[in-house]
Amino acid sequence: MAQSVLLWVAAVAVALLALYGIGVLRRLSRALMALEEVLLTTAHEMRETLPEVREGLGNVNDIAAGVNVALQVTGSGAQRFGGQARLLVQRLGWGLQATAYGVRASAGSLADSYVDTADAEEAEADDRGGVVGG
Repeated sequence: MAQSVLLWVAAVAVALLALYGIGVLRRLSRALMALEEVLLTTAHEMRETLPEVREGLGNVNDIAAGVNVALQVTGSGAQRFGGQARLLVQRLGWGLQATAYGVRASAGSLADSYVDTADAEEAEADDRGGVVGG
């Protein structure tokens, strides 16, 4: 008799455990169904928004191409300005060289004129008898 009571208690425990397992599995099933619904909705929305995203990426690509063209134009303009600036500096250098040559030539001419004047005064002084400046 004790054995049969133990068997009944064990059978009831197993039945309760089975019912508890069924409840856990039903909750898990509901959670998985909700997750499946969310994933299906997400996939559907992604399919709907994909063309818009592609269009947006196309716009970004167009903007990047425009910026690239602007940078190329700016670069070529800077190169032209650099070439013109180099030519301007070169011409300025030529002008400075010409100015320096002119200053040297005029200074030399001025010095020569003072030397010639001094030589002429000495020669005149020699002609007058050795008195300079009088």
